[in-house]
Amino acid sequence: MRATAARDRVVRDVEERVTGDGFIADVLVSALNARVEVQTYSADNPAAMASALEKRAAKAGVDKVFVKARESHREALEDAGMSTEAEIEGYFDGRPAVVLSRFLSEERRRQSAVQEQEEILTAICRGAPDPSLEPLPKGYLLVRARPRDAVDLAELYRKVFRSYPFPIDDPAYILSTMHTNVVYRIVRDSRGALVAAASADVDAGYRNAEMTDFATLPEQRGTGLAQHLLAALEDDMEDLGIPNLYTIARARSAGMNRVFHNRGYSRTGTLVNNCHIAGRFEDMHVWCKRLPGCGEATDSPIE
Repeated sequence: MRATAARDRVVRDVEERVTGDGFIADVLVSALNARVEVQTYSADNPAAMASALEKRAAKAGVDKVFVKARESHREALEDAGMSTEAEIEGYFDGRPAVVLSRFLSEERRRQSAVQEQEEILTAICRGAPDPSLEPLPKGYLLVRARPRDAVDLAELYRKVFRSYPFPIDDPAYILSTMHTNVVYRIVRDSRGALVAAASADVDAGYRNAEMTDFATLPEQRGTGLAQHLLAALEDDMEDLGIPNLYTIARARSAGMNRVFHNRGYSRTGTLVNNCHIAGRFEDMHVWCKRLPGCGEATDSPIE
């Protein structure tokens, strides 16, 4: 689960605790993403939490609230005005999470590319998943990223994304996540240049991981690097005993959604205008997978 780390951004994200009658919620208030995201919570009174989060969003001048909630809280949160957008299978150590949102403006609720996104999904899902991997290009090397790679990683993300929900263009941020809960995989070409990367954001307590931060230089696309990265991260998660995997992929990215379909992930919903990425607000598809025969969790996902 990402935090902003100690970083001054052009637009600062704020971590805070919202409390009230029967609930505690640790949230991230993001001006860049114009949303309040619940990171963790406990609630005997989910309806009171939903009301307080809406007020916090209005005070911050943002127009979306979203929470990954327990199934047992779905009805109360929907009755309080939140809408279910997706589910994440196995999120709570094998039990599902329900992703609910509250939109504070009609503009934020309105999808701008529904037909395009449906056509992309139809084309992708028409075929059976194909997890096979072509060999990496000659001289290319796929490895686990180390602290010495942080500067190159930040530069790659800076080149690929005009904007991103988290400050992955900052080496200090990458280092902070690398030393806590994020596993990075990278591909270097025959000259040693970093050309592609991805990560797994691990929640060891709930034994889930978000497969995220996929980036490939434009001139390297079409060579299957993203699917290699995903396969390697899945192997890492199996080694760590993290069986419940999910991703939140840009709905207009045919390539990334195809990668997850091919690796056997199931689409479980769409988050509308969920975050600011690549220069605009994007709908995000949720895809989930459980690794069969995954071993017991280790004490820490990071070496």
